[in-house]
Amino acid sequence: MSEAKSASQQLADAIKALESAAAQVEALKKESREKDLATVKELITTHGFTQTDLRGILKTKTATRTPRKSTSRRKTK
Repeated sequence: MSEAKSASQQLADAIKALESAAAQVEALKKESREKDLATVKELITTHGFTQTDLRGILKTKTATRTPRKSTSRRKTK
C-alpha cells in the first residue's frame, strides 16, 4: 500500500511541476511576443512593407478543409 501511495504522490508532484512549467512557458511567450511585435513593426516601417506585400504571409488558413474529390473514375468489379 505504501508503494501505491508513493506512486500517487509522485504523480501529484509531477502534475504540479507540469502546471508550473506551463505557466512559466506562457509568461515567457507573452514577454517575447511584445519584443517580437516591436521588431516586426520596426521592420515594416524600415522597409515600407504594405498590406499587399504581407498578404500571403499573414493569410490565415482554415483547419477543417475537406479534400477535393478525385476526377478519375473508380473501377468497379
